Amino acid sequence: MQNTLKFNIEDVETEFGIKINKNSKCLGLDTASKTGYCIATAKDKYLTLELGYFNVDVSKIKQKTLKRRILAEHIYENLRKLLVGQLYNVVVIEDVFHGINAHTTILLARIGGIAYALSRHHNTKDIMWRTASEARKALGLKGNGKKKEIMEAVNGRLGTSIKNDNVVDAIILALNGLKEE
Repeated sequence: MQNTLKFNIEDVETEFGIKINKNSKCLGLDTASKTGYCIATAKDKYLTLELGYFNVDVSKIKQKTLKRRILAEHIYENLRKLLVGQLYNVVVIEDVFHGINAHTTILLARIGGIAYALSRHHNTKDIMWRTASEARKALGLKGNGKKKEIMEAVNGRLGTSIKNDNVVDAIILALNGLKEE
């Protein structure tokens, strides 16, 4: 799934209370087995968001080591496709939040490591890590808000109807990467 949306930069700045770096390109990654991505390009007066996600379903694989290897390989290939031939000013990777499930924390750390290594390999100028809470707060959203609440807030501000919370989180991360500090 990929979807492209175009916005007036000033409208986005107003809705989120930020200033966007003009003429810049950022990749926001919500790392998970259903990794959401947002390629945000600010050029002149417009902000283009290329949105998507890739879902690696390994639920039918019983052997844990095989499951982990296949998941890592698929994520590597999908992330590589997003980075090859692209020059991003910034890649923003969702930082791991330690939850109750250690296996999930390990998985997210591995995916983030893959994203970081590929970004470095493909000459990304700046790589940032942001927790979901940090990224949300930077855009004037509730840091500890529930996924549904955050989706409604972002959709309301952008005038969209995105139904995938991983994609919404990727948008939030990408806007953090374009935000003037």
